[in-house]
Amino acid sequence: MITIFFVLVNWFMTFYNHNILQSGYSLGLSDLYNLKINFITGTLSGLLAGIIGGSALVFVNDRYFRKKSYGYALKATFVAYTIVFILVTISMSFLNSRLDLGSEANLVELFDHSSIYMLSKMTLIFYFFWGTLTVLVTLFLQISNKFGPGMLGRFLAGRYHQPHEEERIFMFMDMKSSTVIAEKIGNERYFNLLNDLFNDITEAVLSCDGEIYQYVGDEIVISWSLDKGVKRENCLRCFQKARQTLVDLAPYYQSKYDVTPSFKAGLHHGLVTAGEVGSIKKDIVYSGDVLNTASRIQEQCNHYQVDFLVSKETLDLLGDDISFEPIYLGNIELRGKRTKINLNTVKPK
Repeated sequence: MITIFFVLVNWFMTFYNHNILQSGYSLGLSDLYNLKINFITGTLSGLLAGIIGGSALVFVNDRYFRKKSYGYALKATFVAYTIVFILVTISMSFLNSRLDLGSEANLVELFDHSSIYMLSKMTLIFYFFWGTLTVLVTLFLQISNKFGPGMLGRFLAGRYHQPHEEERIFMFMDMKSSTVIAEKIGNERYFNLLNDLFNDITEAVLSCDGEIYQYVGDEIVISWSLDKGVKRENCLRCFQKARQTLVDLAPYYQSKYDVTPSFKAGLHHGLVTAGEVGSIKKDIVYSGDVLNTASRIQEQCNHYQVDFLVSKETLDLLGDDISFEPIYLGNIELRGKRTKINLNTVKPK
């Protein structure tokens, strides 16, 4: 998307500059400007900047900047942008010169001709113009992280401006022995522990098409639309991948916090009402009995001494041919609920 956006902006700038030059207002390249050549190089530079710079912004933002402040991300992005801009400018200047002078021009002629492009007023204007766009893209990615993948687009499109009903799958994941751990390591280290935990399991959530609905203390609530949750058994695989991540990172947590954290989880699906709430600070919330039920299911993990519980109703959504073996545990009445529910845990086949 960033690459397409960069190409479209370059096209706009190409025709805008052409019209400016036609009107007699020079930006420093009036004698050299060629619409066809600049359209070609503009397209190529947009593709190059989008593929290199855009990919760096997205992947570095996802893998690294997620744990950093926006100020840090902005400074690092500015340095990376300057490097990419210089490389793209040099490449496109030489290409422009080659197209202008033809294939017979030697290296010295190409260098002299391309330096006129590189040192022009237009290059400086482009530097600040694209720098501003890069900052805005970085800001957009940071805001997207605040809302969660996919949510910002739906929010801007006004999908939740009016409340509507939809079926969703919810998983409540709660850190085991959280009170004991908090007392052992203190409030500040406990906060840092939670921050590390939530960051480390995010990849498992994203790889299983999950949406992080909210953090509540040491609990994380993950949500799926029915089709995404059922697809590739995402709602079941998510917890297994998150658990394996923490197993792999156990030495890190043991050395830094002197604890080995783990989670327990409850999974259930049902009908919810989704919509925007608030005026000064808007948020998208889900309301429905399914959230209470999923939370109560998670509470039963201690009783059955298991890490994961899922209602039979939700398990049936996945069909019989799944890569997990269901283990039936009982038909119980959850706290605050009158209707009993069949609970299962699962293990990989």
